[in-house]
Amino acid sequence: MTTATPSAAFGASIKRREDPRLITGRGTYVDDIKLVGMLHMALVRSPYAHANITSIDTAAASAANGVVAVLTGEDIGEEIGLPCGWVVPDTIEVPHPPLAIGKVRCVGDAVVAVIADSASAAADAAELVEVGYDVLPAAVNAELATKDGAAQVHDSAPNNVGFEWEVGGGDMEAAGASAEVRVSERIVNQRLIPNSMEGRAVVADYNPGTNQVTVWTSSQ
Repeated sequence: MTTATPSAAFGASIKRREDPRLITGRGTYVDDIKLVGMLHMALVRSPYAHANITSIDTAAASAANGVVAVLTGEDIGEEIGLPCGWVVPDTIEVPHPPLAIGKVRCVGDAVVAVIADSASAAADAAELVEVGYDVLPAAVNAELATKDGAAQVHDSAPNNVGFEWEVGGGDMEAAGASAEVRVSERIVNQRLIPNSMEGRAVVADYNPGTNQVTVWTSSQ
């Protein structure tokens, strides 16, 4: 017979170990990391929830002081896109490239990346990028977005449904019909999104000797 050993952590007051360095200003954040020859990136983002990209003019930004490169979605493609992290059998995988290609699908969608030798140079050059948009109807309500006639965010996901996930078993209709008490409730839940104390940031360092990349990021 196996006897379970109770955990000393549950129900106990655990002293935090990270506080002293944080409250004395000795914490290390992504922005504190300085590497030799480090470049900085600023993103040009969409002000619209849904729009076709009609033109991108990067000439002025490319000629600005300190700018190393100006990239669009056409330059990068979809090879390193962000997949849906919640995979169920009927998931419809829609493209999510790092930079929008042809269309933006949310406010803040990244359109152009400006890379320069300083953060200020990248930010200043990003202001010089001109993007033309043809604004489209937007889906701004999750429930209404699934109705017929709603604005389509992705053509490959009809009615804006990426997957359906059912949990349970047995005959739920029969169980409900024979139940002595039935309760119906409508719950509107918030979006779950992790936010760190510092702003979103990432530093990547490629070592050609080992062919490895070290990444520091303010992420979950």
